[in-house]
Amino acid sequence: MYRVGLLATALAVATPALADEPCRARASMAWARAGAGYLVEAVADGPTCQKAVIVHVVRRPDGAPVWSDVVLAEWRFPDDAPRDGAAMEKALAQMLVEGLRSITGSEQLPEWKQGEEGALRRGDTVWYAETGVERAAWNALRMAKRPVFTYLQGTESIGVLVLALDGSVTKAGYFVP
Repeated sequence: MYRVGLLATALAVATPALADEPCRARASMAWARAGAGYLVEAVADGPTCQKAVIVHVVRRPDGAPVWSDVVLAEWRFPDDAPRDGAAMEKALAQMLVEGLRSITGSEQLPEWKQGEEGALRRGDTVWYAETGVERAAWNALRMAKRPVFTYLQGTESIGVLVLALDGSVTKAGYFVP
């Protein structure tokens, strides 16, 4: 009985409690459609992966950030957060892949028609312009056919970033699939 207790104690000490370990992970990918050197990255940091924050960053070719935003890991993973940094790194990389594939160009934004206010309903998807983005600016972004990166900004909403000709990034709005 005593040996079983020692063995159980030894195993408990030797097996880390992954859910209680600090969570630090990073993933980055080339934003090829934006041009050589543009990167999108996601960085997670927190006392655990469930309690981490995820920072999304877009970097221009010289490495300078041109846009960033922070979301809570519990929004991205409400039921099943990655258990450790290695799993979080894989999850972040998958998020970036999805963000580069979801909508690739601003021409995929729906037309904001005269008389429409607030939500733009297109099938099952509802689109919203970012505060300060008016109908003319939205439609100009759409017609410019510029590179787009999307990211999960909340529990269900997907943020839409558009790369301008001058290398700046505009958050056009978001959609709820």
